[in-house]
Amino acid sequence: MSHDTLVYLAKTLGPIWMMGFFLIVAIRAYNPKRRAEQDRIARSILTDTPEEDRHER
Repeated sequence: MSHDTLVYLAKTLGPIWMMGFFLIVAIRAYNPKRRAEQDRIARSILTDTPEEDRHER
């Protein structure tokens, strides 16, 4: 297999593979069934105490 063949395959199959990976990530990110889990994860890093109370501890 020559260098030119490998370059051609990389330039042809690389973007196709990356687009497929992007589609999988986008479908998983915007899946309505996962919304509750994503909201729970997003809220898990938030604190319930105000900013000034955290500095007093």
